[in-house]
Amino acid sequence: MSNIYLALGDSLTTGYGVEPSQSFAFLFYRNLAVYDPGLKYVNLGVNGLTSHELAALVSQERTFLLIKQAKIISITIGSNDLLAVGKSLITGAGANIDLTLGDLNHNLLVIGSFIRRANPSALVKIATIYNPLPPMNKQSTVLAEGLVKTSNRSIRKMAREYRFIVVPVAKAVSGQEQILLGPDHIHPNSLGHKLIADLLVKY
Repeated sequence: MSNIYLALGDSLTTGYGVEPSQSFAFLFYRNLAVYDPGLKYVNLGVNGLTSHELAALVSQERTFLLIKQAKIISITIGSNDLLAVGKSLITGAGANIDLTLGDLNHNLLVIGSFIRRANPSALVKIATIYNPLPPMNKQSTVLAEGLVKTSNRSIRKMAREYRFIVVPVAKAVSGQEQILLGPDHIHPNSLGHKLIADLLVKY
């Protein structure tokens, strides 16, 4: 096993909206490197990445090899799956919610399977999803909260099956959105990224 911290996921992992040095992945790496100076940092985050796209990414040869060499892996995924539903709700286009949730659950299991097949012993941490949808009417907000809870049950199920550690980002962000999220209400600000990094260190 090589000495790599591999960050996988969506715009939370890329650090969208903050300086690279303020992103949770880099802050987490910097903490790890204090105790493991030879640790290398590889960030494969992609803005807008869905669970289906991450499932495809981890199956690619280059990613598979990096996973195989990783000592620690972090994952943030699922928010963009839910955002697609949210956009449909806002525009009135309609969305097949059961299909979206079923696909997310399936994709998470595919991701977990690929990672453990490549690397049975890596320490893998996956974040729960906080509500990524902008404030809407009461009915839509209740629906969005239900989607998030169901998605996080899928994350916890996958984590149990593939021996991943669940990082409770959703719980930590809940009620603190005004402080921890940027102007778009979707992406963490620098305080939000620091919180996520601290949670990755703690759990």
